Amino acid sequence: MSGVIGVDWGSSNLRAFRFDDQGTVKDRRSSAHGAAGLAKEDFPRVLAEVIGDWCDGGTRIVMAGMVGGRVGWQEAPYLPCPADPGQLAASALPLETSLGRAWLVPGLSSRNADGMADVMRGEETQLLGAGVGNGSVVLPGTHSKWATMQDGRIMGFSTAMTGELYALLCKHSLLGQLAVAAADFEPEAFKRGTRRALDARTIVPLLFSARADVLLGDMQGTAVESYLSGLLIGGEIAAFGAQPVTLIGNTALVERYQLALHLAGAPQSLVVDGDCAVARGLWMIGEHL
Repeated sequence: MSGVIGVDWGSSNLRAFRFDDQGTVKDRRSSAHGAAGLAKEDFPRVLAEVIGDWCDGGTRIVMAGMVGGRVGWQEAPYLPCPADPGQLAASALPLETSLGRAWLVPGLSSRNADGMADVMRGEETQLLGAGVGNGSVVLPGTHSKWATMQDGRIMGFSTAMTGELYALLCKHSLLGQLAVAAADFEPEAFKRGTRRALDARTIVPLLFSARADVLLGDMQGTAVESYLSGLLIGGEIAAFGAQPVTLIGNTALVERYQLALHLAGAPQSLVVDGDCAVARGLWMIGEHL
């Protein structure tokens, strides 16, 4: 059997991929046992339950994501950018398991021109697997990543806590009190928020408008969440610039970023499937082990 198995083990779930000798995914499995909900002694059992019958003792098991974080199975130290698959493999932390040897892929660290630090863990596999040689790649999500690629290497990146701020504002702030859950995304409210954020280039003075507009009858409560989404994503794009990017993520969220980038005047974005990117990235790292 042997070969390579890639495991993307995040905070809330696990995705596993079994590859043939050419890197094609032969089989895939998933589990709701994310790293955040497990004690350290639970990780070996969960891994065996998910991929045990794929292994023959000589299979290379490559694991990335929060499984290698501080609250994961074992912490794999961050590797400074720039980084490529070979460097990630060389810095991977070997781990003996009942299924054979596994490797924990390190996260990446980056510093901007002012020396401010940033980190990622798990997204590096998607960035490498997206097939972008040169350019900017955006991974929308709870903590959106804007990364720069050069000759297939991750040169550096910055994080925007857009998704987490959206959840906090909708669920735990005064702004969310007047929000009424909408059956569907409201594009006009989203575009209104995006345009305001792009024009102002900062969102802090704009946030309270999500409440004022409802109280004064300028916006329905059903539009609040879409409007806030537009403000936050528009503010993110204003901060990083309207530039050609490759987007990696789930369809609904990627479509919002495409719309916001279009309103900002950016060229049409290339979209890469997240599952395909993470699988390819794990394979590329596994090939260097």
